[in-house]
Amino acid sequence: MDDYISFVNNKGMGMPTKKSELGAERADRLPGRAKKAASRQLQTLPEQIAEHIFTAIASGEYAPGDRIREESLAEEFEVSRGPVREALRLLESDSVVRILPNRGAHVTQLSIKEVGDVFEIRRTLSGAMIARLSAEEAVTLATTLEADIKALDALAQDPASDAAAYFDVSFRLARTLRDSCGNERLAEILSSLARQTLRYTQLGLATPARRKESARNWRAMQKALKAGNVEVAAESVEKLIEDSKREAVRQLQAREAGQGA
Repeated sequence: MDDYISFVNNKGMGMPTKKSELGAERADRLPGRAKKAASRQLQTLPEQIAEHIFTAIASGEYAPGDRIREESLAEEFEVSRGPVREALRLLESDSVVRILPNRGAHVTQLSIKEVGDVFEIRRTLSGAMIARLSAEEAVTLATTLEADIKALDALAQDPASDAAAYFDVSFRLARTLRDSCGNERLAEILSSLARQTLRYTQLGLATPARRKESARNWRAMQKALKAGNVEVAAESVEKLIEDSKREAVRQLQAREAGQGA
């Protein structure tokens, strides 16, 4: 499963150097941030380029509406434009970029309608994923989540912590939930939805008050899992996603109001 939280925050993505495939023996030729990932060899060239582009989008290097130029990326990676074009198609499938005829690829705009549509799907599937766990599986999952949820609690209560640190842990927790479902196809769909909602989730965790609310939801879900009550746990994860959607919508509405002033 894609480990998006590591490349968003640590920028440790596998980055190709030539048209040939990556190899661990060539890691010393790569930029510093790519060395660690160069030996993984788990992704195709377009997938690695897609990770790099997604990292740039998530970190703000590309703003909504910006054009992503194939020729610049092809030069950066020392590849033909074919793998870059395929990488952009991968990102388009996750609604991260849009490829326009004769205009190239552009970062998608954040929209209130998309928030409602995508978060609704993610909430429903995530709740269903938790509800299908057995009581024994729920207890095991609760134990697995414990350390990260403690970290969330601490970050939420620390006035000096920032949103990025909290987001790191919360996204890792979400990935752990996906990994626990035992249904690979469902996990893939939820991973795609996580990528589609990542920029909105960042908005949804922008304030200290929201991070405290999020931490309470995670803790409530973990307690329900520990008790083997998967129905309550499912309700908690649905509330977690719904609250994030609500705040993302609020932030986008405030932006629109500010632009119209």
